[in-house]
Amino acid sequence: MIRATRMKRTEARRRLVIVGNGMATESLISRLGTDHGWSVRVLGEEPVRHYNRIMLSPLLGEETDLDAITPRDDAWYRARRVTVSLGKRVARLDRQRRCLYCDDGERVDYDTLVIATGARSSMPPLSGVAELDGVSGFRSLHDVERLRGWSRARPGVRAVVVGAGLLGVEAAVGLRRLGADVTLVHRRPVLMNRQLDASASSLLEAALAARGIRVRTGCDPKRLLGDTSVSAVAVEEGGAPRTLPADLVVFATGITPNRELAQTAGLECGAGVRVDSALRTSDPHVHALGECCEFQGNTYGLVAPVQEQADVLARVLRGQRARYRDPSLVTRLKVSGLDIHSMGQVEAVAGQQTLWLSDPQAGVYKKLIIEDGRLRGVLLVGDVRHSQWYFQTHQSDRDVSALRDVLLTDPSRDDDESTPADVSVEVA
Repeated sequence: MIRATRMKRTEARRRLVIVGNGMATESLISRLGTDHGWSVRVLGEEPVRHYNRIMLSPLLGEETDLDAITPRDDAWYRARRVTVSLGKRVARLDRQRRCLYCDDGERVDYDTLVIATGARSSMPPLSGVAELDGVSGFRSLHDVERLRGWSRARPGVRAVVVGAGLLGVEAAVGLRRLGADVTLVHRRPVLMNRQLDASASSLLEAALAARGIRVRTGCDPKRLLGDTSVSAVAVEEGGAPRTLPADLVVFATGITPNRELAQTAGLECGAGVRVDSALRTSDPHVHALGECCEFQGNTYGLVAPVQEQADVLARVLRGQRARYRDPSLVTRLKVSGLDIHSMGQVEAVAGQQTLWLSDPQAGVYKKLIIEDGRLRGVLLVGDVRHSQWYFQTHQSDRDVSALRDVLLTDPSRDDDESTPADVSVEVA
């Protein structure tokens, strides 16, 4: 009698199917908890369990291993009534029948579907990219294994990393740790130009140079050269053509949301799978979150918004009222012991003030953008002790006018302190 009752309850559970086994899925399952009313199945295309993609750079540089960056074991999933199917590629979504068809022929039925298929590296339409060996992105365990293989096969391999955003900087550092001869190429004059200004970029460039990484800014790749394998990158630098020798080229020039499963099923898509504030797609039985989704014209490649989306969707799936809005973001990077934190605006606009502190010898640079007494942007290099205070103040929209004299030195205190370098104020 007891056994029969338990079986009926299990069968009565609603079927939640999640396509994708990355950070978004792990965050959603974590926030869904252990007392939800779902029978959950995860379909992951990669043959390995979820790993922390943020740690790909130290994994590439052999500072860690796969076990160390795989945060969840089988017991964790069992406690949450989650079944994970690895190496399971979904070929087609049938929204009318509410089912998925996999490459191996299995049909998977759902009551509610979550598409969390992530994103892939954007490969620019340059001559040689698709034709030559020795070309890679930097987004997955497969990319790491391939880059490791090339580096081990040819000690001192000449690597050109194209794109000096956050991912490109991390790829360059990881390859350098493997002993590669690395050149980091960026079209813009400022590294990580979405998060840094020229002063912060110069400190980052110095830290990379100290690691033995050559940095070329204002350098625009035009095509890849070689017969069957890449041998060089043709670029334009300072208005003149130039050739950079290369055995390996890694593109870190952005990401493309994996929207194809949703798009072929007729779901509304833009750059990603379009969702509303409940992370619901144009089909009320289908949600999307993470790097594959698009909300109010925005797509995502950073951790904070993905985790916020997972929190909102977990509450929605538990029958609670929740609405997503893009959170304030903090970009964090550590290169050669140099900490960099960036949040909000990078450059001031008309009517805003800029407070900055610079001590190049100590490798310290701080910049605050203020409007009507509120923080609109914070950039910290070398000294990030008060980063959390700045973040909370930025989020709360607190008036910091009374703290102006200590905002750059010790904002959590109201008393004046002498500064280790010149403090300047600029009005845009």
